[in-house]
Amino acid sequence: MEENRNFILAIVLTIGILIGWEYFFGVTPPPPQDPAATEQVDVTSSGGEAGVPNSAAGSSDTGGTIPGMAAPVINDFSAVRDDVISSRSNVTIETERLTGSISLQGLRFDDLSLKDYHETVDQTSPIVTLLNPQSSADGYFGEFGWISSAQMPNVDSVWTANKSRLGANDSVVFTWDNGEGLVFTRTIALDSDYMFTVTQQIQNNSDATVGAATYGRVYRSGRTDEPPLFILHEGPVRVGTDGKEEISFEDLEDDEYPRDEVSEGGWAGITTKEWLVAVIPDQNEDFATNVLRTTENGGEQFHVNFATNGIQIAPGASAQKTARFFAGAKEVELLEHYTEIEGVRMLDYAIDWGWFYFITIPIYWGLNFFYGFVGNFGISILLLTVVIKAVLFPMANKQYESMARMKKLAPKMQELKERYGDDRAKMQQETMAMYKKENVNPLASCLPILIQIPIFFSLYKVLYVTIDMRHAPFFGWIKDLSAPDPLLVTNLFGLIPWEPTGFLAIGILPVFMGFTMWFQQKLNPPPTDPVQQKVFAFMPIIFTFILAGFSVGLVIYWTWNNILTIAQQWVIMRRVAALEET
Repeated sequence: MEENRNFILAIVLTIGILIGWEYFFGVTPPPPQDPAATEQVDVTSSGGEAGVPNSAAGSSDTGGTIPGMAAPVINDFSAVRDDVISSRSNVTIETERLTGSISLQGLRFDDLSLKDYHETVDQTSPIVTLLNPQSSADGYFGEFGWISSAQMPNVDSVWTANKSRLGANDSVVFTWDNGEGLVFTRTIALDSDYMFTVTQQIQNNSDATVGAATYGRVYRSGRTDEPPLFILHEGPVRVGTDGKEEISFEDLEDDEYPRDEVSEGGWAGITTKEWLVAVIPDQNEDFATNVLRTTENGGEQFHVNFATNGIQIAPGASAQKTARFFAGAKEVELLEHYTEIEGVRMLDYAIDWGWFYFITIPIYWGLNFFYGFVGNFGISILLLTVVIKAVLFPMANKQYESMARMKKLAPKMQELKERYGDDRAKMQQETMAMYKKENVNPLASCLPILIQIPIFFSLYKVLYVTIDMRHAPFFGWIKDLSAPDPLLVTNLFGLIPWEPTGFLAIGILPVFMGFTMWFQQKLNPPPTDPVQQKVFAFMPIIFTFILAGFSVGLVIYWTWNNILTIAQQWVIMRRVAALEET
């Protein structure tokens, strides 16, 4: 029994150490590799040097390349974003949720900001900028086009538009003539949120049959500023025949990923903690996806694309293809709407719910349910904790009753220790006999903690990966439930002119959490082993340091859970004591 207890204790402490280590000392992205430009690849190849996907089954008839898949030949990536945008002719994007523009040269989605989200908690801070022109320091864009041996529109092509502004539930028609008998029309529509629909058409007025396929791609210069964490995937992601495939920025440094032939619907893009940029082919059409990393000028670029089957367009005929482009916040209900109502396969999987998704998703909807009544996610956490305690009450009731009886056995345990202290085998035998006679479970003090582990992970995932908690206030000094407690005891709440970092940044709530954890332990019978007693004594201190760097919403949950547990244990212990006196 002692070995079992030590094993369980080791699991708990190991999980705590892993979480703390990953949070404080997460792997820092290595410096970019030496520049190595990659040639464009013919879509008729089977993948080619850079692994650019061909346009699937009928590609041999197209004979073209995906434009821009080689590393960009740009000598200076430091162009000022606003200068680039103001120097070109644009169609303005303006809705209640988005602001930006589409350049008439190239028709790239490279200027987009999200009106509902600010860079900091301060609502006067700038709104979040999601997409940027390629020549700026943080180039990030999406684009669509045709693949063919004929002259297709590219980044230098200047289109004409029938409107100067694209609003919500509206569309703009763009046209371009290649001067060789092919007229291209591209209609870009936008809903009231973050989804663009791109309809491309070719009118073949030439005397020859033209083979063509469509493509869509997402380009990103560099990676996220935050170090990677095991709790969250950030980087390229694609959904294909075999489901979702997550490819980190780091994975692409050493490995090449083969193109994925898709026949059941899907999409490809780049995801970060809160935002998603994805190209979405027609869900009823076969296509291939590919993920690629290139390097240029000491930097790195990430490309995620799809290419459809090639088609033949006879003289005098036309062809039309439709795709979609998502660029915005990973809002749970919105992504589920696009998945379930509009048929974008597994777009809701862009949110990384984690291993305990069967707990994480109900926790999210529980928090969302209470938020609908109280309008405060902090209070929602408190209410959800009460519900969780109520659900677990029958199990906890038996455990705490056993713990209460075990605490009363402390004098008898001491007698056995004095009598059989030198005979460990006999000591264990007599101890187990006493536990059985008194109907006591010696693991009761460990089980409550173990039960909380998956709930702890799941709530942490909800607070960390769902955008609902971003900049969500509680009360007083807590302005962001997804960030650590800002009121630090280590600088006397700001009285000392010093900004602690790392494990020294300890807020007042983590300290209070540690106190409630210590007080809860005092209600439990102490372990019989002296080493275990010391380990348990240090656990409140260890958890205080670990949780200090976590979302303050998680600290609120853990603290409130401790308080409810203390009240529950006190009531049960009094009841057990009253029953034993009668």
